[in-house]
Amino acid sequence: MAWNPGQTLQDGKYTLEGKLGQGRFAITYLAKDRNGKELVIKTLDEDKLNQLTPGERNSLTNKFVNEGRKLERCKHAHVVSLLDTFMEGQLFCLAMEYIHGDTLESIVRVRKFLPEQEALGYIRQIGEALIEVHKQGLLHRDVKPENIIVRAGQHNAVLIDFDLADEFDNPLTSRFKDKRFAPMELNSSTRPRGAYTDVYSLAATLYLLLTGDLPASALERMDQTADLIPPKNKNPGISQKVNDAIIKGMGLYPEERPQKMQEWLDLLGVPVNAPKLPDEASQAPKNLWKDATFWAAFSAIATLLGVIATLIVAYWKPPSSPSPEPTSSAIPKLQVTPTQTNK
Repeated sequence: MAWNPGQTLQDGKYTLEGKLGQGRFAITYLAKDRNGKELVIKTLDEDKLNQLTPGERNSLTNKFVNEGRKLERCKHAHVVSLLDTFMEGQLFCLAMEYIHGDTLESIVRVRKFLPEQEALGYIRQIGEALIEVHKQGLLHRDVKPENIIVRAGQHNAVLIDFDLADEFDNPLTSRFKDKRFAPMELNSSTRPRGAYTDVYSLAATLYLLLTGDLPASALERMDQTADLIPPKNKNPGISQKVNDAIIKGMGLYPEERPQKMQEWLDLLGVPVNAPKLPDEASQAPKNLWKDATFWAAFSAIATLLGVIATLIVAYWKPPSSPSPEPTSSAIPKLQVTPTQTNK
């Protein structure tokens, strides 16, 4: 049974705001801690757990817990941070940071496709994140533009929504992955998976970023109902090196792909330094109160006004009463200076 908004967990430590999404076997919620900070809580779907045998339930729970512990060790700037793990009743829960920003999927939907340098910057960040994930003995298994968020106001991509119990096989939880980004081994319960599995999905993600089009799925290619069209055919601006690396990374069979993420990044020739923010970000309306040029002009104008005010005070005084003593008509009255006094 799903939890409801307003429900508290851990004796009030967390308050649920609402449900963010539901996968094959897990539910994610938006929550706030006691300080009002937003976070994401992920746990298993109790309704599905109740439909399993005791043995299956234990198997799924153990898989979720073990993979969650591995994720806890993945400390990387481009991997969503795991803040806390806890038991709520019979459910194991993961509390993770809530990332404000847009997914790559939504960014491409608006912009149609990304320039090569910008796209490679995001892919480099996520590729390096996956290298760390793989070092911890963990696979993501669901890499796609929808599961990569670019932090608001930053050129900083973060990998989210790991599939933490993909290898649990049961009709109640089994379904095909997003077929456009999933290699054939993710649509099979018998084929082995490895780092090359995430290589395929990240290569397919880059295909979408650079062309704006979804690639032919592995299942369609296996059935020979569709071919993988080279991305350069869709976007001639893509370099040949990047085009070839995408095709290699999306090899239909695991042995056709680079076996390690670093091998694929080397083929890609990704830049060492992250590219600049997207052009439209720099064209956003400026906040004058935070703009350095505005304040420099404001300061100069204020200084000028101050000088003018000083001169006015120094050279102007109200007309005084006529002097009782005669004044020589040869001396113009306007030549009286502020230092002179009436005698």
